Amino acid sequence: MSAVRPTQTHECDALQLQELYRRGDLSPRDVVEDCISRIERINPEINSVLVVLVERARAAAAESERRWREGAPRPLEGVPIGVKDVADIAGVPTTGGSALYLDHIADRDAEVIRRTENAGGVVIAKDATTEFAIGGPHNPTFGAVRNPWDLTRWSGGSSTGAAASVAARMYPLAIGSDAAGSIRMPASWCGLTGLKTTTGAVPRTGVLPLSWTTETVGPIGRSATDVARFFAVLRGLDTADPRSVPTPADGLDTLASGHVPNDLEGVRIGIARDYFLEDCDSDVRQNFESAVNALRSAGALVSDVMLPLAPDAMQIGYLLLFTEAAAVHRVNADRLGRCDPVMVRRLSEGVLTSATDYIRALQYRFQLQQNFAEAFSKVDLIAVPTTPGTAPNLDDLTIQIDGVPKPMHDVQSRAGMVCNLAGVPAVAFPSGLDRAGCPTSIQLIAPPHKELDALTAVAVYQSGTEHHLRAPDIAA
Repeated sequence: MSAVRPTQTHECDALQLQELYRRGDLSPRDVVEDCISRIERINPEINSVLVVLVERARAAAAESERRWREGAPRPLEGVPIGVKDVADIAGVPTTGGSALYLDHIADRDAEVIRRTENAGGVVIAKDATTEFAIGGPHNPTFGAVRNPWDLTRWSGGSSTGAAASVAARMYPLAIGSDAAGSIRMPASWCGLTGLKTTTGAVPRTGVLPLSWTTETVGPIGRSATDVARFFAVLRGLDTADPRSVPTPADGLDTLASGHVPNDLEGVRIGIARDYFLEDCDSDVRQNFESAVNALRSAGALVSDVMLPLAPDAMQIGYLLLFTEAAAVHRVNADRLGRCDPVMVRRLSEGVLTSATDYIRALQYRFQLQQNFAEAFSKVDLIAVPTTPGTAPNLDDLTIQIDGVPKPMHDVQSRAGMVCNLAGVPAVAFPSGLDRAGCPTSIQLIAPPHKELDALTAVAVYQSGTEHHLRAPDIAA
Protein backbone atom coordinates (compact mmCIF):
# COMPACT_ATOMS: atom_id res chain seq x y z
CA MET A 1 0.00 0.00 0.00
CA SER A 2 1.43 3.36 -0.97
CA ALA A 3 1.37 6.36 1.31
CA VAL A 4 -1.89 8.29 1.24
CA ARG A 5 -1.97 12.05 1.77
CA PRO A 6 -4.50 13.38 4.34
CA THR A 7 -6.62 14.81 1.53
CA GLN A 8 -7.05 11.27 0.20
CA THR A 9 -7.88 9.52 3.46
CA HIS A 10 -11.53 9.21 2.49
CA GLU A 11 -10.45 6.51 0.05
CA CYS A 12 -9.26 4.31 2.94
CA ASP A 13 -11.39 1.97 4.98
CA ALA A 14 -10.70 1.46 8.68
CA LEU A 15 -8.13 -1.30 8.24
CA GLN A 16 -6.26 0.70 5.60
CA LEU A 17 -6.19 3.79 7.83
CA GLN A 18 -4.74 1.78 10.68
CA GLU A 19 -2.07 0.27 8.44
CA LEU A 20 -1.00 3.79 7.46
CA TYR A 21 -0.99 4.80 11.13
CA ARG A 22 1.15 1.79 11.96
CA ARG A 23 3.68 2.70 9.28
CA GLY A 24 3.76 6.32 10.32
CA ASP A 25 2.51 7.52 6.92
CA LEU A 26 -0.58 9.15 8.39
CA SER A 27 -1.76 10.46 11.74
CA PRO A 28 -5.20 10.24 13.38
CA ARG A 29 -5.23 14.01 13.80
CA ASP A 30 -4.77 14.50 10.05
CA VAL A 31 -7.63 12.08 9.38
CA VAL A 32 -9.99 13.76 11.85
CA GLU A 33 -9.30 17.18 10.34
CA ASP A 34 -9.95 15.74 6.89
CA CYS A 35 -13.24 14.25 8.12
CA ILE A 36 -14.32 17.58 9.59
CA SER A 37 -13.47 19.31 6.32
CA ARG A 38 -15.42 16.77 4.29
CA ILE A 39 -18.47 17.06 6.56
CA GLU A 40 -18.40 20.83 6.12
CA ARG A 41 -18.26 20.46 2.35
CA ILE A 42 -20.63 17.55 1.71
CA ASN A 43 -23.20 17.69 4.50
CA PRO A 44 -25.06 20.72 3.11
CA GLU A 45 -25.81 18.57 0.06
CA ILE A 46 -27.04 15.42 1.81
CA ASN A 47 -28.07 16.57 5.32
CA SER A 48 -26.83 13.43 7.08
CA VAL A 49 -24.94 14.91 10.06
CA LEU A 50 -26.72 16.74 12.89
CA VAL A 51 -23.70 17.79 14.95
CA VAL A 52 -19.93 17.46 14.61
CA LEU A 53 -18.17 16.65 17.88
CA VAL A 54 -15.08 18.66 16.97
CA GLU A 55 -13.33 19.02 20.32
CA ARG A 56 -14.15 15.49 21.47
CA ALA A 57 -12.84 14.05 18.20
CA ARG A 58 -9.67 16.15 18.24
CA ALA A 59 -8.89 15.11 21.80
CA ALA A 60 -9.48 11.44 20.99
CA ALA A 61 -7.33 11.71 17.86
CA ALA A 62 -4.46 13.18 19.86
CA GLU A 63 -4.72 10.30 22.32
CA SER A 64 -4.76 7.80 19.45
CA GLU A 65 -1.69 9.40 17.93
CA ARG A 66 0.14 8.95 21.21
CA ARG A 67 -0.84 5.30 21.41
CA TRP A 68 0.35 4.62 17.88
CA ARG A 69 3.72 6.25 18.70
CA GLU A 70 4.01 4.09 21.79
CA GLY A 71 3.11 0.93 19.87
CA ALA A 72 0.00 0.25 21.94
CA PRO A 73 -2.95 0.71 19.57
CA ARG A 74 -6.39 -0.63 20.41
CA PRO A 75 -8.72 -2.41 17.90
CA LEU A 76 -10.34 0.78 16.52
CA GLU A 77 -7.46 3.13 17.29
CA GLY A 78 -7.83 6.40 15.43
CA VAL A 79 -10.80 5.37 13.28
CA PRO A 80 -13.45 8.15 12.95
CA ILE A 81 -16.96 6.89 13.63
CA GLY A 82 -20.44 8.40 13.31
CA VAL A 83 -23.32 7.63 15.66
CA LYS A 84 -27.03 7.49 14.88
CA ASP A 85 -28.74 10.06 17.05
CA VAL A 86 -30.46 7.50 19.24
CA ALA A 87 -27.36 6.62 21.28
CA ASP A 88 -26.34 8.75 24.24
CA ILE A 89 -23.05 10.65 24.22
CA ALA A 90 -22.40 12.42 27.52
CA GLY A 91 -22.93 16.17 27.31
CA VAL A 92 -24.49 15.99 23.85
CA PRO A 93 -28.21 16.07 22.94
CA THR A 94 -29.81 12.76 22.04
CA THR A 95 -32.73 14.05 20.01
CA GLY A 96 -33.90 10.86 18.35
CA GLY A 97 -34.60 13.13 15.41
CA SER A 98 -37.43 14.82 17.29
CA ALA A 99 -38.26 18.40 18.25
CA LEU A 100 -39.50 16.97 21.56
CA TYR A 101 -35.96 16.02 22.59
CA LEU A 102 -33.90 18.99 21.39
CA ASP A 103 -32.91 19.73 25.00
CA HIS A 104 -32.44 16.08 25.98
CA ILE A 105 -28.76 16.19 27.05
CA ALA A 106 -27.26 12.80 27.87
CA ASP A 107 -25.59 12.52 31.26
CA ARG A 108 -23.55 9.43 30.36
CA ASP A 109 -22.37 7.47 27.34
CA ALA A 110 -24.37 4.59 25.90
CA GLU A 111 -22.62 1.26 26.38
CA VAL A 112 -21.83 1.05 22.65
CA ILE A 113 -20.16 4.47 22.83
CA ARG A 114 -18.15 3.44 25.87
CA ARG A 115 -16.96 0.29 24.11
CA THR A 116 -16.19 2.17 20.90
CA GLU A 117 -14.05 4.78 22.63
CA ASN A 118 -12.37 2.24 24.91
CA ALA A 119 -11.30 0.46 21.71
CA GLY A 120 -9.76 3.67 20.35
CA GLY A 121 -12.60 4.71 18.04
CA VAL A 122 -12.92 8.46 17.48
CA VAL A 123 -16.58 9.41 17.79
CA ILE A 124 -16.89 12.39 15.47
CA ALA A 125 -20.56 13.07 14.68
CA LYS A 126 -24.19 12.49 15.51
CA ASP A 127 -26.06 11.22 12.42
CA ALA A 128 -29.61 12.06 11.40
CA THR A 129 -32.49 9.64 11.93
CA THR A 130 -36.17 9.53 11.21
CA GLU A 131 -38.19 10.76 14.18
CA PHE A 132 -37.63 8.33 17.06
CA ALA A 133 -36.51 5.84 14.39
CA ILE A 134 -40.13 5.21 13.38
CA GLY A 135 -41.07 8.32 11.41
CA GLY A 136 -40.96 8.94 7.68
CA PRO A 137 -38.13 10.20 5.44
CA HIS A 138 -39.23 13.85 5.61
CA ASN A 139 -38.27 14.64 9.18
CA PRO A 140 -40.23 17.78 10.13
CA THR A 141 -37.45 19.09 12.39
CA PHE A 142 -34.25 18.24 10.54
CA GLY A 143 -35.39 17.51 6.99
CA ALA A 144 -34.78 14.52 4.76
CA VAL A 145 -31.39 12.87 4.27
CA ARG A 146 -30.50 12.70 0.59
CA ASN A 147 -28.84 9.70 -0.98
CA PRO A 148 -25.22 10.45 -1.97
CA TRP A 149 -25.68 8.39 -5.16
CA ASP A 150 -28.69 10.43 -6.31
CA LEU A 151 -29.78 13.52 -4.40
CA THR A 152 -33.39 13.08 -5.56
CA ARG A 153 -33.58 9.82 -3.62
CA TRP A 154 -33.66 8.83 0.06
CA SER A 155 -30.76 7.08 1.75
CA GLY A 156 -33.24 4.85 3.54
CA GLY A 157 -34.21 3.38 6.91
CA SER A 158 -34.05 5.13 10.25
CA SER A 159 -30.23 4.81 10.18
CA THR A 160 -30.50 7.13 7.20
CA GLY A 161 -27.81 9.62 8.22
CA ALA A 162 -25.30 6.99 9.32
CA ALA A 163 -25.39 5.25 5.95
CA ALA A 164 -25.34 8.44 3.89
CA SER A 165 -22.34 9.75 5.83
CA VAL A 166 -20.33 6.55 5.35
CA ALA A 167 -21.31 6.35 1.67
CA ALA A 168 -20.19 9.95 1.13
CA ARG A 169 -16.84 8.98 2.71
CA MET A 170 -17.19 11.41 5.59
CA TYR A 171 -15.91 8.62 7.86
CA PRO A 172 -15.48 4.85 7.43
CA LEU A 173 -17.81 3.45 10.12
CA ALA A 174 -21.05 4.30 11.91
CA ILE A 175 -23.33 2.91 14.60
CA GLY A 176 -26.94 2.27 13.54
CA SER A 177 -29.99 0.45 14.84
CA ASP A 178 -32.31 -1.95 13.05
CA ALA A 179 -35.92 -2.75 14.00
CA ALA A 180 -37.27 -3.65 10.55
CA GLY A 181 -34.24 -3.37 8.29
CA SER A 182 -33.01 0.10 9.29
CA ILE A 183 -29.33 -0.82 9.04
CA ARG A 184 -29.65 -3.06 6.00
CA MET A 185 -32.01 -0.90 3.90
CA PRO A 186 -29.76 2.16 3.95
CA ALA A 187 -26.72 -0.08 3.47
CA SER A 188 -28.49 -1.53 0.42
CA TRP A 189 -29.43 1.84 -1.06
CA CYS A 190 -26.07 3.48 -0.30
CA GLY A 191 -23.75 0.70 -1.50
CA LEU A 192 -22.50 -0.32 1.94
CA THR A 193 -22.06 -3.34 4.19
CA GLY A 194 -24.44 -3.37 7.16
CA LEU A 195 -24.88 -5.92 9.94
CA LYS A 196 -28.16 -6.63 11.67
CA THR A 197 -26.95 -8.43 14.79
CA THR A 198 -28.49 -11.32 16.70
CA THR A 199 -31.07 -10.15 19.23
CA GLY A 200 -29.18 -9.34 22.43
CA ALA A 201 -25.69 -9.60 20.95
CA VAL A 202 -25.02 -5.84 21.19
CA PRO A 203 -26.29 -4.03 24.30
CA ARG A 204 -28.85 -1.22 23.98
CA THR A 205 -28.09 0.47 27.30
CA GLY A 206 -28.23 4.19 26.68
CA VAL A 207 -29.96 3.84 23.32
CA LEU A 208 -33.44 5.35 22.93
CA PRO A 209 -35.87 2.39 23.06
CA LEU A 210 -38.27 1.54 20.27
CA SER A 211 -39.13 -2.17 20.23
CA TRP A 212 -37.84 -4.76 22.70
CA THR A 213 -38.82 -7.59 20.33
CA THR A 214 -37.39 -6.46 16.99
CA GLU A 215 -34.72 -3.81 17.62
CA THR A 216 -30.96 -4.38 17.53
CA VAL A 217 -27.86 -2.16 17.36
CA GLY A 218 -25.04 -2.76 14.91
CA PRO A 219 -22.34 -1.39 12.60
CA ILE A 220 -22.42 0.09 9.10
CA GLY A 221 -19.22 0.19 7.04
CA ARG A 222 -17.76 -0.25 3.61
CA SER A 223 -16.44 -3.81 3.90
CA ALA A 224 -17.13 -7.02 5.80
CA THR A 225 -13.71 -6.88 7.47
CA ASP A 226 -14.37 -3.36 8.80
CA VAL A 227 -17.81 -4.37 10.02
CA ALA A 228 -16.36 -7.48 11.67
CA ARG A 229 -13.78 -5.40 13.51
CA PHE A 230 -16.44 -3.01 14.79
CA PHE A 231 -18.83 -5.82 15.75
CA ALA A 232 -16.06 -7.55 17.71
CA VAL A 233 -15.83 -4.39 19.85
CA LEU A 234 -19.57 -3.76 20.25
CA ARG A 235 -20.81 -7.25 21.08
CA GLY A 236 -20.93 -8.97 24.44
CA LEU A 237 -22.91 -9.18 27.66
CA ASP A 238 -24.03 -6.03 29.47
CA THR A 239 -25.85 -6.80 32.71
CA ALA A 240 -27.60 -3.41 32.58
CA ASP A 241 -29.50 -4.54 29.47
CA PRO A 242 -32.01 -7.29 30.32
CA ARG A 243 -31.98 -8.55 26.72
CA SER A 244 -28.20 -8.72 26.50
CA VAL A 245 -26.69 -12.18 26.18
CA PRO A 246 -23.12 -13.53 26.13
CA THR A 247 -21.66 -13.97 22.66
CA PRO A 248 -19.52 -16.95 21.66
CA ALA A 249 -15.76 -16.85 21.25
CA ASP A 250 -15.82 -17.73 17.57
CA GLY A 251 -12.62 -16.49 15.98
CA LEU A 252 -14.14 -13.19 14.86
CA ASP A 253 -10.89 -11.39 15.69
CA THR A 254 -9.11 -13.21 12.87
CA LEU A 255 -11.49 -11.83 10.25
CA ALA A 256 -11.50 -8.46 12.00
CA SER A 257 -7.73 -8.32 11.45
CA GLY A 258 -8.25 -8.63 7.71
CA HIS A 259 -7.38 -12.31 7.36
CA VAL A 260 -9.90 -13.55 4.78
CA PRO A 261 -10.13 -17.23 3.75
CA ASN A 262 -9.26 -18.11 0.16
CA ASP A 263 -12.59 -19.76 -0.55
CA LEU A 264 -15.96 -20.90 0.76
CA GLU A 265 -15.36 -24.58 0.22
CA GLY A 266 -18.16 -26.61 1.80
CA VAL A 267 -20.25 -23.62 2.94
CA ARG A 268 -23.92 -24.37 2.23
CA ILE A 269 -25.91 -21.38 1.01
CA GLY A 270 -29.67 -21.64 0.55
CA ILE A 271 -31.60 -19.43 -1.85
CA ALA A 272 -35.06 -18.47 -0.59
CA ARG A 273 -36.66 -17.74 -3.95
CA ASP A 274 -40.39 -17.78 -3.19
CA TYR A 275 -41.66 -14.39 -2.02
CA PHE A 276 -38.23 -12.75 -1.77
CA LEU A 277 -37.59 -12.79 -5.52
CA GLU A 278 -41.19 -12.03 -6.42
CA ASP A 279 -42.06 -8.43 -7.33
CA CYS A 280 -38.33 -7.71 -7.50
CA ASP A 281 -36.71 -5.34 -10.00
CA SER A 282 -34.93 -7.20 -12.81
CA ASP A 283 -31.62 -5.37 -12.19
CA VAL A 284 -31.76 -6.32 -8.50
CA ARG A 285 -32.57 -9.92 -9.46
CA GLN A 286 -29.84 -10.09 -12.09
CA ASN A 287 -27.19 -8.72 -9.73
CA PHE A 288 -28.41 -11.08 -7.03
CA GLU A 289 -27.95 -14.07 -9.33
CA SER A 290 -24.48 -12.83 -10.32
CA ALA A 291 -23.53 -12.55 -6.66
CA VAL A 292 -24.82 -16.05 -5.94
CA ASN A 293 -22.77 -17.36 -8.87
CA ALA A 294 -19.69 -15.65 -7.44
CA LEU A 295 -20.31 -17.32 -4.09
CA ARG A 296 -20.71 -20.63 -5.90
CA SER A 297 -17.47 -20.06 -7.78
CA ALA A 298 -15.76 -19.46 -4.43
CA GLY A 299 -16.73 -22.98 -3.40
CA ALA A 300 -20.13 -22.52 -1.76
CA LEU A 301 -22.73 -25.27 -2.21
CA VAL A 302 -25.90 -23.55 -3.39
CA SER A 303 -29.41 -24.98 -3.13
CA ASP A 304 -32.97 -23.73 -2.64
CA VAL A 305 -34.62 -23.50 0.78
CA MET A 306 -38.14 -22.67 1.95
CA LEU A 307 -39.31 -20.15 4.52
CA PRO A 308 -43.06 -20.69 4.21
CA LEU A 309 -44.08 -18.15 6.88
CA ALA A 310 -41.96 -15.33 5.46
CA PRO A 311 -44.74 -13.65 3.43
CA ASP A 312 -46.56 -12.69 6.65
CA ALA A 313 -43.49 -11.37 8.47
CA MET A 314 -43.64 -7.74 7.35
CA GLN A 315 -47.26 -7.17 8.36
CA ILE A 316 -46.99 -9.05 11.66
CA GLY A 317 -43.61 -7.56 12.47
CA TYR A 318 -44.88 -4.03 12.02
CA LEU A 319 -47.82 -4.85 14.29
CA LEU A 320 -45.37 -5.79 17.03
CA LEU A 321 -43.09 -2.85 16.31
CA PHE A 322 -45.85 -0.23 16.28
CA THR A 323 -47.49 -1.66 19.41
CA GLU A 324 -44.27 -1.70 21.39
CA ALA A 325 -43.34 1.76 20.13
CA ALA A 326 -46.74 3.05 21.23
CA ALA A 327 -46.05 1.71 24.72
CA VAL A 328 -42.62 3.38 24.78
CA HIS A 329 -44.04 6.74 23.69
CA ARG A 330 -47.01 6.91 26.00
CA VAL A 331 -44.90 9.46 27.88
CA ASN A 332 -45.11 11.74 24.84
CA ALA A 333 -48.83 11.22 24.17
CA ASP A 334 -49.83 14.82 24.91
CA ARG A 335 -47.09 16.26 22.66
CA LEU A 336 -47.53 14.24 19.48
CA GLY A 337 -49.09 17.17 17.68
CA ARG A 338 -45.55 18.50 17.22
CA CYS A 339 -44.34 15.24 15.67
CA ASP A 340 -44.00 13.66 12.24
CA PRO A 341 -47.49 12.61 11.05
CA VAL A 342 -46.04 9.32 9.78
CA MET A 343 -44.80 8.49 13.27
CA VAL A 344 -48.07 9.55 14.86
CA ARG A 345 -50.04 7.34 12.48
CA ARG A 346 -47.84 4.35 13.28
CA LEU A 347 -48.12 4.89 17.02
CA SER A 348 -51.89 5.19 16.62
CA GLU A 349 -51.96 1.82 14.91
CA GLY A 350 -50.01 0.41 17.83
CA VAL A 351 -52.42 1.88 20.38
CA LEU A 352 -55.30 0.13 18.63
CA THR A 353 -53.67 -3.32 18.68
CA SER A 354 -55.61 -5.73 20.87
CA ALA A 355 -53.87 -7.91 23.43
CA THR A 356 -55.08 -10.95 21.50
CA ASP A 357 -53.47 -9.77 18.26
CA TYR A 358 -50.24 -8.91 20.05
CA ILE A 359 -50.03 -12.37 21.64
CA ARG A 360 -50.84 -14.04 18.33
CA ALA A 361 -48.02 -12.05 16.74
CA LEU A 362 -45.61 -13.33 19.39
CA GLN A 363 -46.79 -16.87 18.68
CA TYR A 364 -46.15 -16.32 14.98
CA ARG A 365 -42.65 -15.15 15.88
CA PHE A 366 -41.94 -18.47 17.55
CA GLN A 367 -43.24 -20.36 14.52
CA LEU A 368 -41.05 -18.23 12.24
CA GLN A 369 -38.04 -19.10 14.37
CA GLN A 370 -38.90 -22.76 13.86
CA ASN A 371 -39.02 -22.11 10.09
CA PHE A 372 -35.50 -20.74 10.23
CA ALA A 373 -34.27 -23.56 12.46
CA GLU A 374 -35.53 -26.11 9.94
CA ALA A 375 -33.90 -24.24 7.05
CA PHE A 376 -30.61 -23.97 8.92
CA SER A 377 -30.58 -27.70 9.51
CA LYS A 378 -29.96 -27.95 5.76
CA VAL A 379 -27.85 -24.88 4.99
CA ASP A 380 -25.38 -22.61 6.76
CA LEU A 381 -26.57 -19.30 5.29
CA ILE A 382 -29.62 -18.02 3.41
CA ALA A 383 -29.32 -15.53 0.55
CA VAL A 384 -32.05 -13.09 -0.53
CA PRO A 385 -32.07 -9.63 -2.15
CA THR A 386 -31.81 -7.01 0.60
CA THR A 387 -34.40 -4.73 -0.98
CA PRO A 388 -36.61 -5.36 -4.05
CA GLY A 389 -35.54 -2.13 -5.77
CA THR A 390 -32.97 0.63 -5.51
CA ALA A 391 -33.33 3.79 -3.45
CA PRO A 392 -36.81 5.38 -3.34
CA ASN A 393 -37.66 8.78 -4.78
CA LEU A 394 -38.00 11.46 -2.12
CA ASP A 395 -40.78 13.35 -3.87
CA ASP A 396 -43.36 10.55 -3.95
CA LEU A 397 -41.68 7.86 -1.75
CA THR A 398 -41.94 5.15 -4.37
CA ILE A 399 -39.58 2.36 -5.35
CA GLN A 400 -39.32 1.55 -9.04
CA ILE A 401 -39.85 -2.13 -9.87
CA ASP A 402 -39.06 -2.43 -13.59
CA GLY A 403 -40.41 1.05 -14.19
CA VAL A 404 -43.56 0.60 -12.09
CA PRO A 405 -43.66 2.81 -8.97
CA LYS A 406 -44.50 0.91 -5.78
CA PRO A 407 -45.24 2.63 -2.45
CA MET A 408 -42.01 2.42 -0.49
CA HIS A 409 -43.63 1.34 2.77
CA ASP A 410 -45.37 -1.57 1.01
CA VAL A 411 -42.18 -3.25 -0.15
CA GLN A 412 -39.07 -1.90 1.60
CA SER A 413 -38.95 -4.40 4.49
CA ARG A 414 -39.85 -7.58 2.62
CA ALA A 415 -36.46 -9.12 3.42
CA GLY A 416 -35.75 -7.04 6.50
CA MET A 417 -38.45 -7.60 9.07
CA VAL A 418 -38.31 -11.39 8.73
CA CYS A 419 -34.84 -11.33 10.36
CA ASN A 420 -35.86 -8.91 13.12
CA LEU A 421 -38.82 -11.06 14.08
CA ALA A 422 -36.80 -14.27 14.10
CA GLY A 423 -33.91 -12.60 15.96
CA VAL A 424 -31.33 -13.87 13.47
CA PRO A 425 -28.34 -11.90 12.16
CA ALA A 426 -28.00 -10.77 8.55
CA VAL A 427 -25.42 -8.90 6.49
CA ALA A 428 -26.38 -6.64 3.59
CA PHE A 429 -23.67 -5.91 1.03
CA PRO A 430 -23.50 -4.40 -2.47
CA SER A 431 -24.04 -6.59 -5.52
CA GLY A 432 -23.66 -3.99 -8.28
CA LEU A 433 -25.51 -1.03 -9.79
CA ASP A 434 -28.83 -0.79 -11.60
CA ARG A 435 -29.37 0.85 -14.99
CA ALA A 436 -29.64 4.26 -13.30
CA GLY A 437 -26.31 3.84 -11.50
CA CYS A 438 -27.76 3.20 -8.04
CA PRO A 439 -26.54 0.37 -5.78
CA THR A 440 -28.25 -3.01 -5.51
CA SER A 441 -27.69 -5.37 -2.60
CA ILE A 442 -27.75 -8.98 -1.45
CA GLN A 443 -28.35 -10.19 2.10
CA LEU A 444 -26.88 -13.25 3.81
CA ILE A 445 -28.88 -14.48 6.80
CA ALA A 446 -27.22 -16.67 9.45
CA PRO A 447 -28.36 -18.69 12.48
CA PRO A 448 -28.32 -16.88 15.85
CA HIS A 449 -24.80 -15.78 16.90
CA LYS A 450 -23.30 -16.91 13.60
CA GLU A 451 -22.43 -13.40 12.43
CA LEU A 452 -18.90 -14.63 11.72
CA ASP A 453 -20.16 -17.14 9.14
CA ALA A 454 -22.07 -14.49 7.19
CA LEU A 455 -19.31 -11.87 7.47
CA THR A 456 -16.70 -14.40 6.33
CA ALA A 457 -18.73 -15.29 3.25
CA VAL A 458 -19.16 -11.60 2.44
CA ALA A 459 -15.43 -10.96 2.95
CA VAL A 460 -14.56 -13.77 0.52
CA TYR A 461 -17.03 -12.34 -1.99
CA GLN A 462 -15.62 -8.84 -1.58
CA SER A 463 -12.04 -10.09 -1.98
CA GLY A 464 -12.97 -11.10 -5.54
CA THR A 465 -15.27 -8.21 -6.48
CA GLU A 466 -15.16 -4.42 -6.38
CA HIS A 467 -18.79 -3.42 -5.77
CA HIS A 468 -18.03 -2.36 -2.18
CA LEU A 469 -15.21 -0.10 -3.42
CA ARG A 470 -17.45 2.04 -5.57
CA ALA A 471 -18.27 5.51 -4.29
CA PRO A 472 -20.78 8.13 -5.40
CA ASP A 473 -19.48 11.11 -7.33
CA ILE A 474 -20.19 13.45 -4.41
CA ALA A 475 -17.53 11.62 -2.38
CA ALA A 476 -14.75 12.42 -4.86
